Amino acid sequence: MRLRRNFAVIGVVSALVAGVALVAPAQAASKDLVIGITLDIDKLDPQAATSFATVRALGLVYGSLVEVGPKLDIRPGLATSWSFNSAGTQLRLHIRRGVKFQDGTSFGPADVKASLQRILDPATKAAARANLLTIKTITVSGNDVILDLTVPNVPILAALDGVNMAMLSAKDIAAGTIGKTVNGTGPFSFVSWTPGQSVKLASNPTYWGHEPKLDTITFRVIPSESSILSALNAGTIQFSVITDPLIAKQVGKNLTKYATPSLAYIVLQLNARKAPLDNLNVRLAIQCAISRSEVVKTAQSGEGTVIGPITSPAYFSNPNDRPCPNADFAKAKQLLAAGGYPNGLTISTIVAPTQFATASAVAQSLKAQLAKAGITLNLEVVDDSTFISRWLAADFQTAIANNGGRIDPDTMYTRYFTSTGNLNKVAGYSSAKLDSLFAQGKATGNVAQRKAIYKSISEELENNAAWVWLFAPYEYRVASKHLTGFVPLATGSLLELRKADLN
Repeated sequence: MRLRRNFAVIGVVSALVAGVALVAPAQAASKDLVIGITLDIDKLDPQAATSFATVRALGLVYGSLVEVGPKLDIRPGLATSWSFNSAGTQLRLHIRRGVKFQDGTSFGPADVKASLQRILDPATKAAARANLLTIKTITVSGNDVILDLTVPNVPILAALDGVNMAMLSAKDIAAGTIGKTVNGTGPFSFVSWTPGQSVKLASNPTYWGHEPKLDTITFRVIPSESSILSALNAGTIQFSVITDPLIAKQVGKNLTKYATPSLAYIVLQLNARKAPLDNLNVRLAIQCAISRSEVVKTAQSGEGTVIGPITSPAYFSNPNDRPCPNADFAKAKQLLAAGGYPNGLTISTIVAPTQFATASAVAQSLKAQLAKAGITLNLEVVDDSTFISRWLAADFQTAIANNGGRIDPDTMYTRYFTSTGNLNKVAGYSSAKLDSLFAQGKATGNVAQRKAIYKSISEELENNAAWVWLFAPYEYRVASKHLTGFVPLATGSLLELRKADLN
């Protein structure tokens, strides 16, 4: 641990010299950033992280081979450069030299190979495993790592971004300490975790991207966003991510507010492997009974963008490309009758009010709308931990979820909607047509061709009402005026705090 370079003001020293009062300059205040969060982290394994709180905190501790920048561009991370062969079946990554882990050991190509192999190991239960399934072999050649692929896979480069693709120590992997101890290459080092209370990080003096200006970052668990705003106003915390638009509207001029369109999306997941949702007409009836604009209006105070499946800006789905672009209760009732439910039906949904600020309001809006079509929606209100465990086990008929988006549709949905996807059990739907379309999307780097392919994927998902995509919310980062140099990212990552300062 480095010695702190900044200290609290220790007082004022005065002296009289030649009849003139001199005051010694005070030393700079410590630069300890406190971030308010409503949910605690739930684990220390970055490759298996699914909670937003965990992803954001561990994203400051672990590094990935590439990074997504503020303009959604792919930038060097732990790989300084890369190249595909002409067929798109081999990716060569040149690994950054001089990088060290928190424990002082050196990072290198062998760690990359071990990290990728760990993600591919089903026992890891890695959140993004499906994005690497086309890797046939991983070879170390000097300071390069070569990925030979079973098929052309252009989007695999974008898949290498993020905390779920964290590069770990091969030594730690062999020792089985991942998830028990924390040893990353990121801008901040892990200090401590007091469950239910706080997570503390400290500036990493050996970070390859230059030592951060902040001394420490503490994530402090605060029960509600209204309490978080009070703490921001009082100055006891200096940063938070706000998801409730009503709270965001209360942010005064004494604070800095960043409103960032999000790649994440709110969705009503339909488990097509559970009756009666295995009936296409029932799923379509649910879709036709929901007005997404009404959900945004009633649950989000109008703050959000109506969406289809794909939120990646270059491939954004046309939200009107679905059987019922707007609520049509008469058609919903017809579809229910065609599906064998002329008198309506009852279904359930799991919802965690703590998952995002407006989760309960979204649930109530959906319940009220579905009732107009004769569909009773029973709300199973659970805590965040229960939600995640039931979600991962696909133990639900429907689920109101806040899912992370990606800059490429392949990395966004291969894990969900292909038959071999590691989250296909959660998605509850796949088809041979989708498998074929995703394979085509991987195989070409031609943007026009990829747009056509992902348009077809979007339509296939909507026409089969795999899920009911609702809206993309805004994410509000709220900070003290004393915090400078921070740049918000649409991915939800807080990585740019590595460049921030407290003045």
